[in-house]
Amino acid sequence: MKLIYLASMLTGLLLVSGCAQYQNTRGVEVTWQASALDSLQRGETTRADVLALFGPPSQVITSGDETALYYLNERSDGTGLVLVVYNRLDMATRYDRAIFFFDRRDRLTDYSAVIQPSHDADSH
Repeated sequence: MKLIYLASMLTGLLLVSGCAQYQNTRGVEVTWQASALDSLQRGETTRADVLALFGPPSQVITSGDETALYYLNERSDGTGLVLVVYNRLDMATRYDRAIFFFDRRDRLTDYSAVIQPSHDADSH
């Protein structure tokens, strides 16, 4: 009887434990590479040029005569182990972002970007 009880308890514990995978993506999908920034020239590149290269931004910010286009993409991937008395989750978050500043004539005045290399390029 004790053996059946013990086997039932172990089976129950195994049924409520498991593994988990997590993925979350927010913001504008980054379909361009950092090399696209090489074609930008301060004072010459227009807002329309940037929109054609990078697509619609996450945010448009205005301040007086200046405008900024802000691009943000956040992707989190993780795996986990869920047990009755112990849980573990490993998560990695990647942030890609770019910001472009324009004057009142819609000419590029400055920009900055950080684009992380994709670790899962083979899976797409």
